[in-house]
Amino acid sequence: MSSPIRFGVFTFLQRETKSLDRKLFVLTATSGMANALNLAVINASVEALRNGGPSWQHFLWFCLSIGLFVYSFRYVLYESTRIAEAAICSVRVRLADKIRRSDLLTLESIGEADIHARITRDTGAIAQAARPLFAVAQAVVMIVFTIIYIATVSPIAMLLCVTLIAGGAGIYLKDRKHYEEGLNNASKQEDKLFDSLNGLLRGFKELRINKLKSDDVFEDFHATAAQVRESRTSVMILFSNNVIFIEMFFVILLGAIAFVLPILSDSFSTSATKIVAAILFFFGPLVNVVTMIPVLAQVNVTVDNLGRLEATLDEGLEKSAEWETSPLTDFGAFRTIRLEGVGFTYRDSDGNATFQVGPIDGEVRRGEILFLVGGNGSGKTTFMKLFTALYRPAQGGIRVDDVEIGPTNIQSYRNLFSAIFTDFHLFDKLHGLKDAAPERVNALLRLMEISHKTVFGDGRFSNIQLSTGQRKRLALVVSYLEDKAIYIFDEVAADQDPQFRRYFYETLLPEMKGAGKTVVVVSHDDRYFHVADRVLQMDYGTLLNLPRTAIQGGNPRKRPTARGKKPTSQEPGQ
Repeated sequence: MSSPIRFGVFTFLQRETKSLDRKLFVLTATSGMANALNLAVINASVEALRNGGPSWQHFLWFCLSIGLFVYSFRYVLYESTRIAEAAICSVRVRLADKIRRSDLLTLESIGEADIHARITRDTGAIAQAARPLFAVAQAVVMIVFTIIYIATVSPIAMLLCVTLIAGGAGIYLKDRKHYEEGLNNASKQEDKLFDSLNGLLRGFKELRINKLKSDDVFEDFHATAAQVRESRTSVMILFSNNVIFIEMFFVILLGAIAFVLPILSDSFSTSATKIVAAILFFFGPLVNVVTMIPVLAQVNVTVDNLGRLEATLDEGLEKSAEWETSPLTDFGAFRTIRLEGVGFTYRDSDGNATFQVGPIDGEVRRGEILFLVGGNGSGKTTFMKLFTALYRPAQGGIRVDDVEIGPTNIQSYRNLFSAIFTDFHLFDKLHGLKDAAPERVNALLRLMEISHKTVFGDGRFSNIQLSTGQRKRLALVVSYLEDKAIYIFDEVAADQDPQFRRYFYETLLPEMKGAGKTVVVVSHDDRYFHVADRVLQMDYGTLLNLPRTAIQGGNPRKRPTARGKKPTSQEPGQ
């Protein structure tokens, strides 16, 4: 049988920081005891008034108890804040590290919205709840010692309080399962809401020019938001009913002290004031403890969400653990890369095959230009992911010269590539290129005719909020600076003006070839097919070589030697 309340958050904090030490627990208990001692000293001082006034001993005890309370409680709050933030930082950094080492397919299966929600929303919820939870732990100790104090005044009153509190707690906690189920459901709905919001922002341009599409997307968002509202409202209504019960319980407890206890004890009249004062003293902390129960349940849900995400990442990393510890091998001087029966199959949630690429047999030679063509959905992107080892082949393998690519050298193989995919991301810093000279970077920006839009200085680009074509030119600058052996350009020339497109195909690519670079270009610009050494075509997951007559069909153009009068020393490929 499960425990009435789970304290997974404390397990999480200890696992991440190893800082839930004896001192923290001792001072948490000390602050609770000191607070209860304040009550005892004050009641004793009031009792002393009947005998001529409070004594200086009571005043010293009061100063001692209040000082001990302030010191210990401040330590608990300060330390719990530090521990919570350290734990959140630890899990965020660890998850980010696992994400960067994961397979692309693993991340695609999890989904961007889920990862964002876990690392931002859920970790933030834990940080916000950690300090109040430690304060509640202190309140629990205070309540226990206050009840012990009541026992010293009247054992019967203590038994009555404990009986009523235990009964009230049992009634309150009976709905714990409904709390957690409701909060779990609300968390799932909020993930959908986060995903819907991402779509609203990323598809803004399309929505702004298409009212019907905009209305449909907004309707979906509104429906999801309403589901979140209903889920959370039902949980909070349940919680509100229990808060009302607690308020009623407090009045019942005072009524029992006033009406029941005199019947059970003839000496109650001499201790009534102390007992009522004690109940009033611990009732506020008791309410705080009760109101934190749904917060604790919510935090446990977020801890479980983080655990599931990390377990999914770990499952993927288990298959590649050997890869991370292997030393890098320099494949930069390769002659050929062979794909031997390489294939990959997409499957739905039930494991049924939905689309297959391959098996592919082929060879890529050093210093050649390859064009890859094919219709939408033909498998071009999947082929590129297989070729760059972002996807692990479900069958077949890859060889660099005579070396088979496997777990111990796959990262070395990936280091051959610099790729600009259609969904590429631009960083404002040149990560991995800390020694890049600003003069050289800015010369390339001028060459790409975007120096009026962005400049490089102080280790970063001044602006990356560029048009699609300009972003691709900036990506070309970064890619060139990486100076890799193989370049992947996926529709980079699209969204460019005719002049730059001609420069890209007839000047930049040949110069890269002349520098010994291998270039694979996904393109539909058939007027420039003559630039390629070979043109490959993807068709329903199958890779075909187009005959040379098809490549040179039409009226080939004479290649210009330069674009305008720009200095050759500044051009990529030199």
